[in-house]
Amino acid sequence: MSEDITNYEHKFALAIKHFRKSRGLSQEALAHKAGLDRKTINRIEQGHYTPTMTNFFSISAALEVEPQELLTAHVGG
Repeated sequence: MSEDITNYEHKFALAIKHFRKSRGLSQEALAHKAGLDRKTINRIEQGHYTPTMTNFFSISAALEVEPQELLTAHVGG
């Protein structure tokens, strides 16, 4: 179970970075759109922080993607 969670967290981090870059957003710009601190975005992308549900939905909205896309996107890494 723990390994499954770690795998989803890794995929989530990669998806955020992928969607952010594909939209031409810096971490700072995404953070601003999501109402978060740039350090929070950085820590999520680096896999050092698992966001709260509120932050998860804020990031999804800021990236203009459905929340499930952040969990199911097939991105390299």
